[in-house]
Amino acid sequence: MLSLALVAGTSTAQSGLPARGPDYFRDAADLAAILGSAHAIRVRCNGRDDQYWRRYMTDMLAYEAPDPGNLRSSLVREFNDAFSDVSRQYLVCDTEAVAAEARYAERGQEIATRLATHYFPKREHTGRGFE
Repeated sequence: MLSLALVAGTSTAQSGLPARGPDYFRDAADLAAILGSAHAIRVRCNGRDDQYWRRYMTDMLAYEAPDPGNLRSSLVREFNDAFSDVSRQYLVCDTEAVAAEARYAERGQEIATRLATHYFPKREHTGRGFE
């Protein structure tokens, strides 16, 4: 299962977390496309009422691009374009489509983990809890 542990842009400067660079924008766009791809297959297999992957995208937008602007527009476009492309590629729900959704989920987890690792560096453990 994919976990989206991403940081809101407004908090990065205030919290001392790394500034968003080209790698962040590439990864965020890739994650949005992965979510759109997985959503297309999920909808193909389970119907329009299944919003599993779309909810992850909604959460991502809430954290990463809560306000209108270039980043939000770009992420939404990546999601929608991937959804359209994959919808045309997988016309039926078969074992190939289900396997593709699993691959998208795995790839999305890798990207989300990389983003979380970069934006939430490990803290030193002193034995008294995390400081």
